[in-house]
This record gives sequence, structure tokens and C-alpha cells, in this order.
Amino acid sequence: MQIIEITMWIIGFSILIIPAVLPLSLTLLTWLTPKSVIDRYVCPPYFSEFESAAYRYFPTSWIRTLLFSLAISIPIFRRIRGLGDMQKQVPLWFNVASRLFVYVVLGYLFSVCIAIGILVVIAAFGLHK
Repeated sequence: MQIIEITMWIIGFSILIIPAVLPLSLTLLTWLTPKSVIDRYVCPPYFSEFESAAYRYFPTSWIRTLLFSLAISIPIFRRIRGLGDMQKQVPLWFNVASRLFVYVVLGYLFSVCIAIGILVVIAAFGLHK
């Protein structure tokens, strides 16, 4: 029973932290995205004309930053968009910042969602007794 209580405290804490950390870190990473990376990749054939125009301005620039971060960190996202060796062509500091964002912030969010799902299954099937 103590494990469930600890998990509930972690989830409760996460529900307060994630809404603050996710937009803050995404905004910071968006502001730090090098203009050379934006000019090189936010254009056809990587993005449509509409996407190229839309992803240059807030709040859709968050989507662009999320796509870039995922493409740098996870190879399947590079292949989907056809970005090639993007991780080798961006500055090292942006590469590291993108990987930290994906692995730490999004990984934490994913872990919390999994924990909530497990607790829902435990509660639904009455496995907590």
C-alpha cells in the first residue's frame, strides 16, 4: 500500500510541475533555436508552404521546436520528415539541449502518464486490496 501512496504523491507533484516545466522549457528551446537551423529546415521539401509560414511564429513555433527536438533525438522522426543527418548539422549545444528536452522533460511526462495508467488499471480491477 505504501508504494501506491508514494506513487500518488509523485503523480500529484507531477500534475503541478509538468504544466509549468513543459511550456517553459519549450519556450526557452524555441528562443534558442539558431536562425540558421530555421532557415535551412523550415522550407520545402521538409515542410509545406503553409507549414513553413506558420512555424516561424508563436505559438506554432512550439510545434517546430518539438519536431526539431524529436528529429535530433530519435532517428525515426528524421526519416519521417526526410531531414537526413540533421543532428550532425545543428550546433552541438542545440543538439544537447534538444536531447535533454526530449529525454528528460518528455520522458518524465511519458513516465507519469504510464504511472497514471497503471493506477487506473489497479483501481478498475480492484487489485489494490
